[in-house]
Amino acid sequence: MTYPPNAGGPPAWSPQTAWAPPGMAPVADTRAADIAGLSRVWTAALISIVGSALGVAVPLALSWSGYFTNAIPASGGTVSFDQTSLIAVLGTAMVGLLISIISFWFYRDGFLAIRAVDSRFSTTPTFALLVIVGLVMVAIGLVLVLEGFVQLLSCAGSATVIPASCINVGALLGGVALLLLGLIILLVGYIGTLIGIWRLGTRYNETLFKVGAILIIIPFLSIIGQILILVGASGARRRIQQTPAYGWTPSVPQPPPPPYR
Repeated sequence: MTYPPNAGGPPAWSPQTAWAPPGMAPVADTRAADIAGLSRVWTAALISIVGSALGVAVPLALSWSGYFTNAIPASGGTVSFDQTSLIAVLGTAMVGLLISIISFWFYRDGFLAIRAVDSRFSTTPTFALLVIVGLVMVAIGLVLVLEGFVQLLSCAGSATVIPASCINVGALLGGVALLLLGLIILLVGYIGTLIGIWRLGTRYNETLFKVGAILIIIPFLSIIGQILILVGASGARRRIQQTPAYGWTPSVPQPPPPPYR
């Protein structure tokens, strides 16, 4: 039996069409995108773990070594500010900021790879990028505010009344405004990124992602949450690498074609 063109006959075979058992529809192979995305999420979690460990270890080591000194005397006198301690604090903060930026950049890359095969992650990379923008704005705002206070302390000295010339009002207000705006952007991006991590648990049927997304909100349990995300990404990636290239899902019955006339 032959069929006229577009008469509802059997479709022409194409090498791009995957075979599927009767009543089943072929599923496209998304393993490459999934593995790439999970690998980047794994790297992001690892970087976060290293950053959290350094954020605790470095200040403790400097404190135990007596590196930090008091900036304000305990019993009056002239206000002094140890610039070496300030440089150490700012240096540690900048290293932590850089580590966080690198971590969320890898999260963004991971979400971008997965977004190509799952529309639920359509906006998640943007949220990770907002975290990076917010971190930079917060860092600049903090530097401006700290610089204003350092100038204030150095200028005021032991004076009872602080001269108005000691305060750069414009720079100080600008730093505060930048700091507040950066915190808002950071909060929005962070919440969106956590939702993206939660959705990883839904997509890959991995509870560790969901538990990790909750724990990293809690300061003292953040590093545990990051470890769970690391383990979850590793396990999900390993399972995907061991699955066949193609699978099948039940196909939706199609209505019969109209009679040919």
